[in-house]
Amino acid sequence: METRKKKNFLNKHKMMSGAKITDILLNPNYVENYIKYALQEDEGDLKATDKGSEVAGKHARNSAIDLQMKKLIEHLYSLKFKLEKEKKAQEKEKKSSPSAQSGVKEKGKIINSQKKVTLLQNEQGKFPKRISANNKLCRKCQERGASVTSPVPQLIETIEIYKNRNAEEQRNKIYLIEKYENMLRNIKKRHLNEINEIKNNILMDVDFLIQKYRNISLELLQISKEKEKEKVYEKEKITEICINACNKFEEDVKKRAKESMQGHEARMVKVINDTKREKEDLEKKIALWKKKSNEEKTTNEKRMSDIFEKKIKEEHALNEELKSRISEEQEQQNGLIKSLYSKVDSQIKTYEENIVRVFHSILLKNGIEMDLSELSQMVKEEMDDVYGDGNRGTRNMKVISTKKDTFLFA
Repeated sequence: METRKKKNFLNKHKMMSGAKITDILLNPNYVENYIKYALQEDEGDLKATDKGSEVAGKHARNSAIDLQMKKLIEHLYSLKFKLEKEKKAQEKEKKSSPSAQSGVKEKGKIINSQKKVTLLQNEQGKFPKRISANNKLCRKCQERGASVTSPVPQLIETIEIYKNRNAEEQRNKIYLIEKYENMLRNIKKRHLNEINEIKNNILMDVDFLIQKYRNISLELLQISKEKEKEKVYEKEKITEICINACNKFEEDVKKRAKESMQGHEARMVKVINDTKREKEDLEKKIALWKKKSNEEKTTNEKRMSDIFEKKIKEEHALNEELKSRISEEQEQQNGLIKSLYSKVDSQIKTYEENIVRVFHSILLKNGIEMDLSELSQMVKEEMDDVYGDGNRGTRNMKVISTKKDTFLFA
């Protein structure tokens, strides 16, 4: 079942190796050389990804390493399946070869038995055909009257000697053939055993490498997940720091504005009380002067009327002068309030710029590269998202100042 799943996986991805089994058997370090070559081949892609931004580079590096690991695992699987196929084919040949070998052995046995029979017949001197031929020849010679009985036994002896020598040579030849056949069989068996042992070792190495690179890929995935979690945590921490700093800054601004407004209100109340007191004193003086004028009216009405008119004019001028002074003081106070608001706004802007610079330095220390303008824009957007309009506090201050001005003029 496992081999079927692996075959289906390889057929889906269509990544079959082009390596020959002879290369793998002749080169024991073939797998290591292939892995080194594949790693060097993908180094260029990794260096090209490092030239970009760090975040994008890291993602590209992780994806390139995953792709490289997949390629190596698929290549090792293909080698493994090739070796398994060849091993199965050799096992089939082995299974089929004993029958053929048994047939060859039987044929050899039959031939050897026939040869042994002939040799035994030669040793025993059973040559019916040759003897019959010699007898015929002797008869013919006897009929002719020739004395040929003496060379015939010599010929028979020489023939037997040659036959024995030939039989001995045949025996030696058969012995040598069997000896070398056995040697070849043993060499072939040893060679097949060595090939099977090498294949088994390669399959074990391939399984080990597959497991190793699978574990490496899992570790890399775990590391990338942990880095992403750290980035998310750092981002949340930075946003929390920004929000806390903005809240603190807003509280400080509100507190300072409240204190300044309370001080200005106390000053304005004091000025109003002083003017009221002066007015009451003037009214008392006018009443006294009127009383005196009525008492002295009978004696020096005309002179006193002139004097009182003159004094009234002076008092009127003095009142006008007081009113103008009060209006000038109100304008000065309004100018002071406006200058205070402008100072507060400038302080707010400088404080925001300082916050942005501090955050920029913190990000640089943590290894996060970001432009100052981009960071200020992000802080502004976060402030707008959290608090709405950033100028709401200044608008409220302006509304309060206008209400106070109307109260003073009233």
